[in-house]
Amino acid sequence: MTERGTPGITIVVAMDQNRVIGREGDIPWRGRLRADMDHFKKYTMGKIVVMGRKTYDSIPPAFRPLVGRENIVLTRNQSIDFPGCGKVSDPDSIERIAEAREICVIGGAEIYSLFLPVAKKMIVTHVGTRVQDGDTFFPEVDGDLWRFSKQLLVHDIDERNHFPFSISEYVRR
Repeated sequence: MTERGTPGITIVVAMDQNRVIGREGDIPWRGRLRADMDHFKKYTMGKIVVMGRKTYDSIPPAFRPLVGRENIVLTRNQSIDFPGCGKVSDPDSIERIAEAREICVIGGAEIYSLFLPVAKKMIVTHVGTRVQDGDTFFPEVDGDLWRFSKQLLVHDIDERNHFPFSISEYVRR
């Protein structure tokens, strides 16, 4: 686990009111929360983003790899290539990198579960909806281990954003 003075691992996630993060291999609100996507891009720009293969696959091909960020795909299958991305199979190697640079873990559920115990910070978009047919969930978070740090954004419905949402920062206690 990273020490307190080091950059560390940041979880970056958007979830509905029931912790849904995905439906049928995609983000339920893709293209319908533009201000959240703008914030995601701004927050992760210039940093390392780590994702699993399913999250990589869910990114539209025209946007892979995510521009302006070092993309790393964590996968057990070393025979798959991810053009423009690094590929690792050992989560410990990600933790070693996080000793020198902030790592943004961007999904999916299995990857979040893997890194939640060692993350130092979470940037959480709370989407004001309940996805009825969601099939992928963010793991349960132990409230005793995390504290709210600050509100980064609150946004109402408008022509670019089909749901109200807020973005909050949480830090490990």
